[in-house]
Amino acid sequence: YEAAVFTAQSWMLLSKIACDDSLFPIDHWTAMERTHYMESSKLFVPVDRPFWLDKDEDTGRDVMSMTLTDRMTRGTYLLDNGPDEPAVICLSYTWMGDALKVLPFDAEKRVKLMLGALQKVYPNLDIAKHIIGDPITVSWESDPDSLGAFKGNLPGHYRYQRRMFCHFKEQEALPPHQRGLFLAGDDISWTAAWVEGAVQSALNAVWGVT
Repeated sequence: YEAAVFTAQSWMLLSKIACDDSLFPIDHWTAMERTHYMESSKLFVPVDRPFWLDKDEDTGRDVMSMTLTDRMTRGTYLLDNGPDEPAVICLSYTWMGDALKVLPFDAEKRVKLMLGALQKVYPNLDIAKHIIGDPITVSWESDPDSLGAFKGNLPGHYRYQRRMFCHFKEQEALPPHQRGLFLAGDDISWTAAWVEGAVQSALNAVWGVT
């Protein structure tokens, strides 16, 4: 093919996909090698209804709300489909070291840990009694097709970011055998982890192809 667009995380080119070293200049391979992907985990449980909208008899406030804490859960998010409809709680959304704390544990163990942490935040609320199904969890760093959730540049990495982002245009000056492969995705953009960056890099790639 005269051109191809690659949209998976760039580390796939280092580990899961057989690539000829001549596809990219050495400085571009270096930028890929030094890309820093962040660990992240999420844990979801289905519940019978959006019980968090119940009112506390003493305060008159909702018995629970979206919760950001320094405890193990870090971020807890509440997702509903209307009153009395089944709902979902993202019990925990964590990054980096906080994600690694739960990496060895299966979904059931993670649920126990997170419910224990939330019990200290909401001591009068029995979240467990509302759970109606099996939990679902993901740790992107252990997924062989991801190897991390999203890129997060470390100090001094912006020169590598520029190489990745500008490759679609700068390859015009490269020898013919290093032209035609275009990278796209949030990790190629300046706004990693956001769809805007993925779309921007995709537009750049399509421009390069055409």
